Formats: sequence, C-alpha cells, structure tokens
Amino acid sequence: MLNSPQFTRGKKVEAFLDEFFRFRGWHIVPTTAHEERALCLGDRHFSKGDLKLNIEYKSGIQTGATGNIFLETISVDTQGKQGWVYTCQADYIFYAVLLNHKILVFKPDKLRAVIEELKTKFREVPTSNNQNKGYNTHGVIVPLGYAMRYLTEQIIEV
Repeated sequence: MLNSPQFTRGKKVEAFLDEFFRFRGWHIVPTTAHEERALCLGDRHFSKGDLKLNIEYKSGIQTGATGNIFLETISVDTQGKQGWVYTCQADYIFYAVLLNHKILVFKPDKLRAVIEELKTKFREVPTSNNQNKGYNTHGVIVPLGYAMRYLTEQIIEV
C-alpha cells in the first residue's frame, strides 16, 4: 500500500537514517528495485573509503509503545512468501527504534540461525487485518531488551 500511513512513516525513517549516516561520513546510494526485491541486498549501498556494505533498513515504529521488535517471518501470507528474516542478503539490518533513540544493528545470518529458537520463546503473530489489503505479514515479537542483549551486533544511540 503505497499511500498507507505505515509506508509514509517508513519513508521518513529512511530519510532520517540516510541523513544520520551521511553526517557520519558514509556515502549512501539507494539499491535498484532489482537489487532490493530480487537479490534481497537491502535498501542502500553504504561506502566509506574502501569499505562497502549493503544495508537493509527496518523501522520499529511501534516499539516505543509495545516494547517489542517485529522479526518478519512471512511477508505475504496469502502467497506463502518468506519474510525478511529468511530472505535478507544485506550485510547488516539497521532496525530503527527512534522513539527509543536507538538503531539496532543485526547480522541477517545470525537472525536466521536463531529464528526457530526465538519462535519457541516468543509469540509469532500476524499483523492486523487493516495494515495490508488482503493479506497479513507474520513475525516473531521479541522484547526490545532481549534483542539488544542477545541479537544485536551493535546498538547506535540517536
């Protein structure tokens, strides 16, 4: 849903992250639609000197209210499409929880290695029916404190 409030908020978070990291010396270029959708390389190419990274942006818009992060396991339930926990091939996921003044840095391989265990510890739930037209996404609800302690590679304060 390109005009949904969630989409609009997500674009604002992307713009914030771009500016935040550009200010810290990163050159940032959006990935192409093919790189993002078919190759699952993330949303942005980051470079600084010789270092080049593919970064996936995620936004924990509701984390401030719920105290949880959402690790997407199913993207489109009517098509059985896997969520980004399984498909992301970026070097890192930057999960912005801006109301908590943090960016959680995850390695996709690490999340894939622990997602089945997380499903036994925490609830896997669908999104609300009105968030997407005709389908739901599903994900594991992980407490922010647990994610920060056990799942992140780094926590960036904003």
